[in-house]
Amino acid sequence: VIVTHNMQQATRISDKTGFFLHGEVIEFDETEKLFSMPANKKTEDYITGRFG
Repeated sequence: VIVTHNMQQATRISDKTGFFLHGEVIEFDETEKLFSMPANKKTEDYITGRFG
């Protein structure tokens, strides 16, 4: 388990990724899928820089 705010690091070293917001798991999936087609709008907003 690694915790990082660095999205590039997460994509390089992980098989699965979880996105947490205010202590709640928003989304957990295969890293490639989460970053290319997030299922949750909050996840998409974070990884595209709309907030955070």
